[in-house]
Amino acid sequence: MKVLVIGSGGRGRTYARYAERFPGSMKVVGVADPNTYRRQMLEKAHNIPKENIFDDFREALARPKFADAVVIATPDNLHYEPCMKALELGYDVLLEKPVAPTEKECVDIMKQAHKYN
Repeated sequence: MKVLVIGSGGRGRTYARYAERFPGSMKVVGVADPNTYRRQMLEKAHNIPKENIFDDFREALARPKFADAVVIATPDNLHYEPCMKALELGYDVLLEKPVAPTEKECVDIMKQAHKYN
């Protein structure tokens, strides 16, 4: 499974480590994070191609789908927008908890997930 990691702080790096623990089952093929240092850590650890490294998740999700799944490990208040777009693009999504800070956003995400299967 090819994975794009959006948010490469502690939680994002934790999920990315599954690729190291279970070789052959998961490969980190992209990263999006505004923090250069954190992006570079994932880039080096997973040998991510330069064309799949982004400082903004909007850039990553503006491209045609290039992974099977997205791990969204941004700060909690920044889950909604990347999740909604990733679902629309057909990605499977692992969304760090809490899903969103408001009930409305949680319901919207649930509806989007059902809409795009």
